[in-house]
Formats: sequence, structure tokens, C-alpha cells
Amino acid sequence: MQRDAMKFLTDYAHALDRRDEERLIDFCLLPTVVMNDNDKRVFIQGEELAKACHVMVRRLKEANIVYHKPNLTQAIRLSDTLHFLKMRWQLLDKDKQVIFTCATSYTLQQVSDGTLKIIVAVVDDDRKSFFSFFAKNDESEAIG
Repeated sequence: MQRDAMKFLTDYAHALDRRDEERLIDFCLLPTVVMNDNDKRVFIQGEELAKACHVMVRRLKEANIVYHKPNLTQAIRLSDTLHFLKMRWQLLDKDKQVIFTCATSYTLQQVSDGTLKIIVAVVDDDRKSFFSFFAKNDESEAIG
């Protein structure tokens, strides 16, 4: 499980680094829940998720975040297809200096092709800044 978890997180980090919105969407299995202590977003339709990914990528870029380094702290097999990961993201600038870190846990489901997909992401943001990247967007931020 540890090896599969690190492969998932490394692949996810590369998609974030490349700002590959289509690939980021592909890491999720609908419905997908993204939440923190105060907010919860439930994505039922792909268009909602695509819009949120677009806004997240744009906000990460505006924050000058270029690299995303995953640090896995725990991987637990919950069932044959469900897995839980606890990790900490390091978000870095172009010089690979840490801008901030963010603890996140993922509940993942293994699908028929063997890949892991996010069904729940819980963001435990010490500085209360990262979750704003997932904040609800208005119609003016829709993908054109």
C-alpha cells in the first residue's frame, strides 16, 4: 500500500506542477468531497469539479506556487478497494523555497483499472489559506 500511495501522490504532484487540469480531474471519483473544519464542497457533476480545479490552479499560480512536494505520513488499507492517506504538502516557489505547508488526508478508492481515485479530501490548513484555493467560485470564474 505504501508504494501505491507514494505513486499516487507523486503523480498527483506532477499534475499540479504542470497545472494539468484534465489530469487533476481524473484523480477524482465523483461524487468527491473536499472539506476542512469550516467548509465542505461536494462535487457531484464533472463540470463543478472542472470549474473548481480551474480556480484552484489559477489561485496556486497567483500565489507563485510552482512545485508541490508530497510527504506521506500514514497509509492505511480500509478495505479491498478503500485506502486512507495522511500526508503533508510542501508548496514551493520557482526557487524550490517552501511558501507554506498543508496537512491533507485522502480517502481513496481503487477502481477497476487499479488506479486510486480521491473520494474525500480533508484539508487541515494551519494558516487557513490553502482551503481558499478550493473556495466556491462565481460564474465569472467559469472555464471559458
